[in-house]
Amino acid sequence: MTDQSFNSPDELLRSLNFCVIDLETTGGNFETEKIIEVGMVRVENRVITEERNFLINPDKEIPDFVQKLTGIKKADVSHSPKIEEVIDEITQFIGDSILVAHNTSFDVPFLNGVLKQLGRPTLDNKVICTNIMTKYMIPEIMSSNLSYMSSIFGISHSNAHRAVEDARATANLLLKYMEIFEKKNIRKVNQLYYPRNKFELDRAVFDPEDGLDAVFSTLAIIERPTVLTVKGDNGVILSILPIKNPKAELDSLKTYLADFRWGQINVRLCGPFLEGLFFLNNNFIKIPEVFRKKTLEYLKEHHQIVKAEMETDFDFIITPHLISGQFMVWSFLNFNSYSQLIFKYPAHKKKLHQFLLGQINRYENIQKGKRKAFIQNDLRNIFLSVFNQSLNEAKDLYLKVSMSEIKDEKKPYQNRIEVLSEKYPDPYQFPTNFM
Repeated sequence: MTDQSFNSPDELLRSLNFCVIDLETTGGNFETEKIIEVGMVRVENRVITEERNFLINPDKEIPDFVQKLTGIKKADVSHSPKIEEVIDEITQFIGDSILVAHNTSFDVPFLNGVLKQLGRPTLDNKVICTNIMTKYMIPEIMSSNLSYMSSIFGISHSNAHRAVEDARATANLLLKYMEIFEKKNIRKVNQLYYPRNKFELDRAVFDPEDGLDAVFSTLAIIERPTVLTVKGDNGVILSILPIKNPKAELDSLKTYLADFRWGQINVRLCGPFLEGLFFLNNNFIKIPEVFRKKTLEYLKEHHQIVKAEMETDFDFIITPHLISGQFMVWSFLNFNSYSQLIFKYPAHKKKLHQFLLGQINRYENIQKGKRKAFIQNDLRNIFLSVFNQSLNEAKDLYLKVSMSEIKDEKKPYQNRIEVLSEKYPDPYQFPTNFM
């Protein structure tokens, strides 16, 4: 199958049969715990064709936390078959399909453990985990649980932690990813198992055989902050260019890229434009000196550059991240590539507060109250000019926070984050709208 050639991505994807599976159990150890429910969904020809669900009598008590999580009580399964009575139906339904789950590291070993206990052959099917797939395709996502992914992509998942409901939601997530694989021109079956380098949803990657016209066609439809990275034949970074609006700057970008002898061009979506600016600063030293001037000249041409200093009326900036439901915070007490954090709110409220207190502690005890800003010298005035302009242009998008707010026992800054999240719940429509 892996060596078979196909005329199109759609033909490749339609050639594959999947069985999506989800188990609900009394616990995590198959040697001592039991299955209480099995849900399975068959996907053929890129559609859901059949579903099966089995309530299983575990012949043991169901822990309270499992009952609360799943809603399955002893009375619900007391007259259900035991696993050995339905295991043949389960394995026959699976057949030789590719096994899919949102956490294959649990479901597949658990089921195989049960098969082994029953003296049955274990499954040797190919396996795809949509959870791992999500982390490949959306690298900066902080939470990839099934409920969150369902909410992002508008997938119905009303009864979480019931086997067939979870299996159906996982199947629909797989089908959504198939749409994405098709749009990103999947060429090999193996790319389903390791969707990296060309399948991240926030970027488009071009090789020389794609040609510059393909790059320009992509840039022509992007009207949001983007980072353009140009690499040479040997992978050396030749340019990193943060762009506010590629579509508006297309003619300039055509001129800019014309002279490069490139081995790969990467176009990556940002959330706020400042993210691209910080990425340039963090990696500016990697750009060969001969190409740094070219980058700086482009920025000077497209931004008003004045003599500028870092503003000091704030200590931290918090702003929505590219990914729906996530935020970014930058520290300006010790500004460098390590002084930023991506977090979900309110899920990571404690993690955020610890990060902020850690930055303050470093500032007060190690830096002795002196701010440090690691901005590359050649880039400094351009960076500060563009930084200040960006803050002024989108004041509501960037939340300025002071040390005193962090130290305040009432933590007023947290209320301000909640207001920000309500005002901008999904400002970049990502990953719903992907590259």
